[in-house]
Amino acid sequence: MRLLLILLCASLASGQPSGGDPWSDLRSKNAPDLEFSARFLDGGPYREGELIRLELRFPGGPRSTAGHPRQEMWQFGGFLLDPPRDCGAVESPCLMAMGFNLDKSDPMLSFGEREGPAVFYLNNYVPPPAPGRYRAAALARKLLLTSRAPMSFVYAYADPPEFAVSNGIEFEIVAASPDWIARTVAASLATLKGPQPAGPEGYEIQRAAAHQLRFLDHPSAWSAALELFPVGENTLLRGLAASRQPARVCELMQSCITAPRQAVSTYYLTTMAQLCAKPLMPAPPPGKPDQASPEWKAYWRNDRRLHQEMLTEGNAALAAGLSDKQGEAKAIAIETLLQRVQSLRMNEPERAQPEWLPALRREFVKSFGGLEEWRRRNLLSLYAAVIPGKDLVPILESTLDGWKPGDYYELPREAIRALQQVDAARAQARILAELRKEKTWLDAADLDLLPPSAVPTMDDELIALVDAHQRPGGWNPALRMTALAKYGSSAALERVKAIYESQQERCQPELMAYFVRVDPDYADRVFRRDPWEMQADAPPCARQYFERTPPLAMHRVLEQYMSAHLMHRDAGLKTVAARSLGRYGSKAALPPLWEALRYFHVYWKGKGAELEQNRAGVDLEVALRDAIARGRNRLATEADLRTIRSLCISERCMYETDQDLRAWEKPAPRVTADP
Repeated sequence: MRLLLILLCASLASGQPSGGDPWSDLRSKNAPDLEFSARFLDGGPYREGELIRLELRFPGGPRSTAGHPRQEMWQFGGFLLDPPRDCGAVESPCLMAMGFNLDKSDPMLSFGEREGPAVFYLNNYVPPPAPGRYRAAALARKLLLTSRAPMSFVYAYADPPEFAVSNGIEFEIVAASPDWIARTVAASLATLKGPQPAGPEGYEIQRAAAHQLRFLDHPSAWSAALELFPVGENTLLRGLAASRQPARVCELMQSCITAPRQAVSTYYLTTMAQLCAKPLMPAPPPGKPDQASPEWKAYWRNDRRLHQEMLTEGNAALAAGLSDKQGEAKAIAIETLLQRVQSLRMNEPERAQPEWLPALRREFVKSFGGLEEWRRRNLLSLYAAVIPGKDLVPILESTLDGWKPGDYYELPREAIRALQQVDAARAQARILAELRKEKTWLDAADLDLLPPSAVPTMDDELIALVDAHQRPGGWNPALRMTALAKYGSSAALERVKAIYESQQERCQPELMAYFVRVDPDYADRVFRRDPWEMQADAPPCARQYFERTPPLAMHRVLEQYMSAHLMHRDAGLKTVAARSLGRYGSKAALPPLWEALRYFHVYWKGKGAELEQNRAGVDLEVALRDAIARGRNRLATEADLRTIRSLCISERCMYETDQDLRAWEKPAPRVTADP
């Protein structure tokens, strides 16, 4: 017996699998029809730090089909390892050895919910093994449907636990030579510096290259990762964060902050602060972490303090080197520092502003024009939100002046919104000037920033623009129609009628908004040109009038038109009407909305399963309930919500109403006993 123990200990110490298959008994309990297999995709042996790719075939499929959830499913439980290291036993399988920051493409996140093979990186789960021979198997644990609520399913582990185990696969780890490490780093760099992948196969090649650098944990791999940033940053920073040499990685990252072409993001500095704090932390208190323990509380406070100190130093160093940053690295540095200011103002408002804030202002103004357009667009909104000030006006004016036909619209539209925050009067003047131009970046949605009170009487100009831009080659006729609808005066009524009557396209929802605002009786006559027959086809223009006219103008004649059609046979038309009545209707719209919901309830009562297969029907029911419960111009009472709940047929309707009812729940009174 003693000899057996000695041999077993020797095998564990030298990295050799124990004799036989240690999981055969557990595997024998797999269901006969369960397919759960593993195989390596690359031939071994594997060097220390080499990417270990394996393919798993596991039971899976959609969590629900046609609204019906599966009664049971499998959850990935990690990897078993023989001989086990810090993990690998059934009681403590290897799961996420590199931390809990898996990328979105990791198959563990969809295990049990999709069919077919998936490629796993064993390095993600198993701590870096020392040279030796090992055996691994994948573990899954059964989940059972325990309850079902509207819009959600609840699963729990089977009790007693039920496991499934894949076949065992053996692999060998050998020492990595300096030559192999150098070649591997160079190959990964070449792949990641190459062109963007053209398809799934190319993406997988680049993903594998990034993970290979991540798992090497070698100085040359650290330097290569920093050189690549921002390419592969999310993956590579996870590798740096998990390094077994945090002090050395910390020192390297600190030294690179001010390098002119080093991209330094918020994630970069956060990872660096985490690494730099590790060597300075005392040993944690004995035992498991305990939120109530004073010792553990003090330990975590110290960790947060060190982390914030390192973060403060890192941002200060970045700001000091900002003027020397070049190209993309400068744009990323500006964004990082703006995010730091934003974070401090949100989380530590009492704290003094960073000393480097004036330098950030100067560098932003000086560098903005030389940045890529998409980065300028993102930085504009962030800067205006974080550091609003008149110093931004020249940049915004220059951006607006620099636009020419053929350029993208996004940048000037972002600029006008930023200008609105800094100087509303100037922004309105710019919009008005753009409205008069033949070709402009301005769109109908931008007119929301220009209130009618800021627009002088300009009927002649508005009508001339509508006429000019309805001709072939016209520039954004919808913008001109919307402007006329919002800003045209009653003095232009007869001319606008003539424009409307002359249109080849019968439906003119923007012009109808003008009539709804200026001459609702005329609008009502237009609405009644087609019979309000609820069993006939929908009126040709009704959907456009219901969707596009109310945001521009609302009146009881339009509200009555939409309310009447809540009883139309076309579910889609009714849904649009209900949504617009909820957003723009008055209290007078409530009775027809209630009537439509009650009619819906009577029609579908007892046919809930059939309704769940009818998406248009569910959308209509939810639109009706939203219009009553969440209408902009009214507040549903608790009694209203309970009535709605009693009328709901679909799970989605019930779920949304339950959410609203929770807002009415009052906390139970607290009872305090006398001392």
